[in-house]
Amino acid sequence: MAKDIYDLFAKRHGNWRSQNLKYLRYVFNDHFVLVIMFLIGFLAYQYADFLKKLPAHWLPGYVIAVLVSIMVLFFGQLATFVERADQQFLLAKEKAVQAYLKNAVKKSLVFPAVVIVLMTFIIRPLISLSLTLTLVWAIVLIAIKYMLLSKKAQSFVQNELIQWQSLINYEKNRQNAVLKVFSQFTDVKGLQQQAKRRKYLDVLLPKTKMTYDYLFIRTFLRSGDYWLLMLRLLGLAVLSLIFIHADIFALLLALIFNYLLVFQLFPIRQSQDYQILTNLYPLKASAKNLAAGKLIRNLVFTVSLVELVVSLLTFQNKLLAGIFVLLAVLMGVLYPRWKLK
Repeated sequence: MAKDIYDLFAKRHGNWRSQNLKYLRYVFNDHFVLVIMFLIGFLAYQYADFLKKLPAHWLPGYVIAVLVSIMVLFFGQLATFVERADQQFLLAKEKAVQAYLKNAVKKSLVFPAVVIVLMTFIIRPLISLSLTLTLVWAIVLIAIKYMLLSKKAQSFVQNELIQWQSLINYEKNRQNAVLKVFSQFTDVKGLQQQAKRRKYLDVLLPKTKMTYDYLFIRTFLRSGDYWLLMLRLLGLAVLSLIFIHADIFALLLALIFNYLLVFQLFPIRQSQDYQILTNLYPLKASAKNLAAGKLIRNLVFTVSLVELVVSLLTFQNKLLAGIFVLLAVLMGVLYPRWKLK
């Protein structure tokens, strides 16, 4: 591999790592770290309690192990750090770039290997594997992941020529997928958002002449982030209320998911900052905050109503369900009003 090619991509890798570390400071802020620690502690406690009651040779454990083994192979993608200009400026050094792609497979294996090892040791008690067999299991999965990454790298080389456009599009989509996660917590540079009209949601669009109400509602329903985010977190909260029999734990877990939803809705306020046409309207400076707060309030009220109904059906102590009413006021009105300032 040509040293200059290696140095070029190593520099890009370093810049990408530095950029992600900068965004991680906003993701893992004090509040979010406390929520994550509580969630991990709660899940660990529930899992340990479940293992104590686990019968010997539990057949569903083997099914879970197989499913987890398949799912864990989807973690981690081939990171190439190829850019659009490379198809012109690196065209004369295709052989060196092809050699770099082989090296990129090894570097891209580090994160999936860590995830695989962690997941195999977490699932290990379900099927009562020895330490040796667990290590063999992890090594086999890592080897399969390596072959998948190698196959992906080889797919970009046909007839000993790099398919530059496919490689560039793949890397851009990979980086966008990572940046989308950070965009839920802070403003992200270089993120290419794609809007998609969902006709079945048009009935939810109110007839309004308020500029930011109009823009934010459509951003929520048609962007690839907010609408699906709400569905995922609401689904997790509802499943917690249904399948966790300890009312207080189910309630706390649902509250955590609601907090994560509200916290990740705040960036919608900046979603139209690069919309130049909004500067043509005689809008007050507070109009943006009012519209974002109104949208968050309506979403929290809707989510809390669904959770209230579900909790009334599943909770033994019906009084606990009333906390969702208090939550709607706190997380839907007071917290956004303070945070958006």
